[in-house]
This record gives sequence, structure tokens and C-alpha cells, in this order.
Amino acid sequence: MKRGGYRKISLDEILSIAEENGGELKFMFARQIAPYNIETISALLNIEGIIKKADEYGYKVNNVILDILQWGDDNFFWDNIEKRIFVEPITLYGKKYYIATKQRDDLIKYSSRIGDIYLDVNKIIEMIKRTGLEYINGSLNHLGNERKITEIKEGEEIKVAVNILDFWGLTTLSYIVEVSKHSFEINNYKIKEFKDEIELANKDKFDISGYELTFKYKGKELRFRIYDASHIYKEENEKYKKEDKMNSYITLALYSGSGYILLEEDPGKLSLDEKIKEFYMKAKDGTGYDILLFELDEQKLIERGIIGEKDYVKFVSKDKVKKFIDTISKIYGI
Repeated sequence: MKRGGYRKISLDEILSIAEENGGELKFMFARQIAPYNIETISALLNIEGIIKKADEYGYKVNNVILDILQWGDDNFFWDNIEKRIFVEPITLYGKKYYIATKQRDDLIKYSSRIGDIYLDVNKIIEMIKRTGLEYINGSLNHLGNERKITEIKEGEEIKVAVNILDFWGLTTLSYIVEVSKHSFEINNYKIKEFKDEIELANKDKFDISGYELTFKYKGKELRFRIYDASHIYKEENEKYKKEDKMNSYITLALYSGSGYILLEEDPGKLSLDEKIKEFYMKAKDGTGYDILLFELDEQKLIERGIIGEKDYVKFVSKDKVKKFIDTISKIYGI
């Protein structure tokens, strides 16, 4: 099948885009629940590298935005490790911790909305005690302060619970803080709820809301936002689809058309399902926009033996963050 639907861009092109946009750079992740720890580290190191290169070569970069798009309306399937990892976290070189409120056997049979899944607060607390994932405490405290910790009845039991998207949304931002303390050497930052309106390349406007992390680095403002974009995926798919399949890449193409750059592996060199490549192409055919792609080359980490083939989704504990930052920086030449 002919490659198409996305355009891999270089660092030089990113710096040119920043100049054209008055010093603003916009990136996006597309994950149903949250990006994984290892790709989060890779993304932050690349953003740091871009800022340093801009300063070195005199390019204007004063504002960096990373939007992390959740997809709560997508269905959960136990066999999908990229979804299962958020109900049964696995630490790198560690153990599994099942944290959902539903019994495992019930969740194995579950095939409905991700956004309807809740996590057991007591199981999360136990997981924190047994791992180096202390930063998760901040997520629970924040949700408690916002009164988003609730009670869920599962069978005959009442469980104290948090919504999967809220919890991992905040936890992702907390993890970005942990990594940024090493890579950006930040001390001052703010995490809060946000509401905003976004306009895509086709001029469609959508209300968005979720959580936002902000801090400054070398005089530049960095903003990391995570929110459920299900309503955007659904509406744009209905507008452009030519068949009954849901094609989330339509929305990504429209984000790219409005200046966002996707942080992702290069689909052209991975042994992806052919339908994924087809979705890229159909998104381009429908919208007229390529998905701009800045490659996070995790394959390099696998080839060097830093992680195994299945390790990319595993959680990196706090005590190993600095080691991974140093290792990935050397491999990427950042």
C-alpha cells in the first residue's frame, strides 16, 4: 500500500514553523487514556532539544503547547495492552498491580466505554507503597480537593473510586513534572483545571476542558493540557467518513492542519496493522491535510537493549527517571 496521510518533519522544519507562528509551537499526543512514561520522557527531551537548538541558531520560540488527547468514548478491550496497562500497571523490572474497581474477570469481558471505568483508590494507595510511583499521591490529593473521589458499587461492595481519565490525566501531568525537574530543572509550576475553545483547520470550534500544567523554561512558557476529545473525534468522523469505521486520524489531520505536530512513532517503518496506514491515508483524502509527524524513535531504545519489545508501555519509577533521561539523551543526541 502506498505510504501517505502523514509527513515526517525534521528539526529544521519545526524551527521554521515556530518562526512562521510568531514563536509558538504546538504538539499533540493521541492516546485513549494517557501517553506512556517512556514516550513522555522522549517527548520532553525532544522539546528541550528543540528549545536549545532554537536559542543556538537564533530562532524565535517563546511558547510551547502539548495537547494530550484522550478518547473516553473508545471501547476498552482487555487484550489491548495499550489500554490494559492503565487498569493493571506494570513497572519496568517490576510487578503488576490490578487497580480497577471491577473484578478482573468482569473487566476481561468488558467491551464498553473507557470513560465509564473507575479505579479503586485503596488499590492505588497500596500500589504507591510498593513502587517508586510516589508522584501519584499528588493526583489523589488533587482529585480529593476537587471532590472527584466517589463511591462505586461493584456487586455487594462499595468502593472508593476515581474515574480512569481524571486519574491518569492528572497523573500524566504529575509525571511530566517529575521528568521536567531533571530535564528542565523546574521548581515553580502550576497544575489546574482548564476550559478553552479550540479551532481546527476546517474552522470547526469545540469547547475543551481538562487539566493543564504550566511552567517557564529559559523565559519560554510551556503548557501541557490533557483532555477528553471524544466529542471532536465523533463529530469530525461523522463529517468526513466514507464508511462506518471510526477513523480518529481525521481529527489528528485537522489538528495538524491548524498547526499541531503529532509526537509518534513513524508508521512507515513499523509493522503496524495495515488498517492504521489506511486510516492515515483516508484522513488525508477526506480533510486534505497531512498529519505532521515528529518521530519519537522508541525503536532505537529497543535496538540498544534499553527496553524490550513490550516494555514501551511500562511505568518508570521515580528512582529510574534520571537514568532514563541520561540514556535517552545520549541515544537521541539531545
